[in-house]
Amino acid sequence: MGKNGKKIDVIVLNSHGVGQICHVKRLPRRGETMEATHWRVEEDGGKGATVSVALGRLGVSTGYIGKVGYDPWGDMGDQWMSESGVDTTFMYRDHSVSTGTGLIMVDEDGLNTIVDGDSACAALTWDETHAAIEAMKEAQVFITGFGMPFKKALDGAKIAKEEFGMLTLCNTSPLPSEPMGDLSYLDFIVLNDIEARVLCGLPEDSDKPYEQMLRQIRDEYHTRGVIMTCGEDGSAVLDGEEFWTVAPTPVKAVDTIGAGDGYLAAVAAGLVWGKNLKEATQWASKYAAYKVTRKGSMTRKPGMGYPELAEVEAFMEAHP
Repeated sequence: MGKNGKKIDVIVLNSHGVGQICHVKRLPRRGETMEATHWRVEEDGGKGATVSVALGRLGVSTGYIGKVGYDPWGDMGDQWMSESGVDTTFMYRDHSVSTGTGLIMVDEDGLNTIVDGDSACAALTWDETHAAIEAMKEAQVFITGFGMPFKKALDGAKIAKEEFGMLTLCNTSPLPSEPMGDLSYLDFIVLNDIEARVLCGLPEDSDKPYEQMLRQIRDEYHTRGVIMTCGEDGSAVLDGEEFWTVAPTPVKAVDTIGAGDGYLAAVAAGLVWGKNLKEATQWASKYAAYKVTRKGSMTRKPGMGYPELAEVEAFMEAHP
């Protein structure tokens, strides 16, 4: 249970950090120094915070697990998540660490590249993770990812699946430099098409069919399936032996920051609401399309950031 005995439906274990954003004409090349404008601290956090906020604004009862420092960045994360209805009981504070920061560069086309700083979740212990999951053991879905040290993220997924029978989703971004090993306790690996090609040992411009890529990843890591986002091409999903693609919803993108995290949150929300995975990924694809028409991620400014459920439903009615 969360605060005041509230039932938690989704647990998110991943990093919180505060994003610094700048705008560039185009993304820099290796070794290049280039001008950036509009440098600012944005209402944008690590992948754990952003997924949690997106879920909270969809009305899903969400509990966050992570570690931050006793500093303003940690205070911001607690405030942003709490304002969106997320339970932060298990946002552990630690005097020995500093809350992480990241740099996001956005080009003229609205595309972005992200450099992540160290995650304070490196100081998160197995006992802390276990205690938090056990306290919220009624949750249906467990989401983690590699915005924190990947072995600690996988420890959490293993606890959630093997001890409490939760559906486990893991966003394997950024891909670790070490082998991930057997991931049979994960229901779904969640990643983008670029990361999928890396895992498959393919060049960036490979045209290997999506289904073959996902089956290769599934067979290597022994997961139930794989969920892959493909940018403007939609998404592709392998669930057991069933494969399908989800067509994109045509929109004019103004900001892709947080779109992948929003998609993951929307998939989890759909599953909590009783949708099957195909329905949940279709709903999430439309959600992500709406998100990229709005600037920012965790900001609460009108018309910006992760939307509330009523706003999403209105968009979907207009884009059947």
